Amino acid sequence: MVLKSLSRALILSVLFIFSVSADPEKLVPVENIQKLAAEAKQNQIPILLLVSQYHCGFCDLMKEEILQPMQLDSSYRERVLVRELLIDQGEMVTNFQGHREAAADFVDQYNIFVTPTLLFLDADGKEAAERIVGINTIDYLIFYIEDAIDSATGNMVLK
Repeated sequence: MVLKSLSRALILSVLFIFSVSADPEKLVPVENIQKLAAEAKQNQIPILLLVSQYHCGFCDLMKEEILQPMQLDSSYRERVLVRELLIDQGEMVTNFQGHREAAADFVDQYNIFVTPTLLFLDADGKEAAERIVGINTIDYLIFYIEDAIDSATGNMVLK
């Protein structure tokens, strides 16, 4: 009886820890681009990939002001897969071909030199819309992102 009570308490504790640590407002970090691409292909929607780094104030601003609210909006979840790729030293990702590599090496193919950078990718990893580099004016950023999502979606349909 005591063992049964202890096991229930342990299970409830574990569930509580996971429910507290799962923050629905945080951007989903991408660890497997290949799986993400399969999801994009199945749903016929583009991938919006935020390339960011720890301690990047502009990355945090873009996430807090634009991308996190976007991912909470169901109309965006039906149009685009929003993910974050951290490229700091030690960060790894599974690429489109299913191979593990350093996240910084993965983004080298896109010639990214500044964070934050938003990539709008199709399921094959090709840029489907013009990327957004840095933050010029936060007030207009959502309009540029909207335009890029529409453009990426249209370019995917034309394929």
